[in-house]
Amino acid sequence: MLMCYVDESGDTGLFDANERNSQPVFLLCALIVNQSHLESITREVIQLKQKHFPSYSQGTQHWHDWLMVEVKGANIRRALREGTRRSRRHILGFLSEVVSLLESHDARISARVYVKVPSTEFKGTSVYSAAIQRLAQTFEDKLMRDNDKGVIVLDSRNKVKNVPVAHSLFTWNLSTHGTAYRYMAELPLFGHSDNHALLQLVDWVASGLLSPMATSAFCSQYANTCIHASHDYDIIRETFGKRIKALQYRYERDGHKLGGIHVLGGNCRLNPLLIFGDKA
Repeated sequence: MLMCYVDESGDTGLFDANERNSQPVFLLCALIVNQSHLESITREVIQLKQKHFPSYSQGTQHWHDWLMVEVKGANIRRALREGTRRSRRHILGFLSEVVSLLESHDARISARVYVKVPSTEFKGTSVYSAAIQRLAQTFEDKLMRDNDKGVIVLDSRNKVKNVPVAHSLFTWNLSTHGTAYRYMAELPLFGHSDNHALLQLVDWVASGLLSPMATSAFCSQYANTCIHASHDYDIIRETFGKRIKALQYRYERDGHKLGGIHVLGGNCRLNPLLIFGDKA
């Protein structure tokens, strides 16, 4: 069985380029792994936290308690942006081991990256549901090609937000056009990140890697006014772009290349390869 864990980075609000803490990018990231790898990945996630963030151990009496110790991707970005040279080296070392973990377990990434237009309404609710539907289609293709079953686990927000997202897949799945998701064993489930190491891992990918890569590629013009467009993030794209590119799950249907890390929005046509540090 395959598992697909999904988390977001950024918010679904309007982007104000003159507001220091406004978010220029919103993205949803899916991490696909084989269920047989879950135990070893969970152990390695805990080991990474113990190795790189030992000061977070306050209140942990047992090894298992480390699962509930969360190292947020947003804090990783902050340390990279505001920390010392030593702390930046530490963060880069941690992220390198995160990417190595993904590579060693044959994990695959798909994401929907939305670059906001300043002072323009961002229809977050519809964007969120549409992104989940696209990620579910990508996961379904992977399941079909592997002739396997799978389950999607979304990082839980709250019931009011969770229910419409799951229902949008339900209506698509049981539509008059037929069953859209024949290989998914169940509708998306919702979990709390402090109980799932894989939700913590996909947060590191979404907020610690993809978000700074996206802002570095597409939002550098706002660096002087917006902390989330900091040039300190350029090193993430330069260091990890090619490795992340190789981890994408992409597929072809009706002559179109789909899946992978898909970039949308902006004031003009965006070159998606820029997110990986490729030349325009």
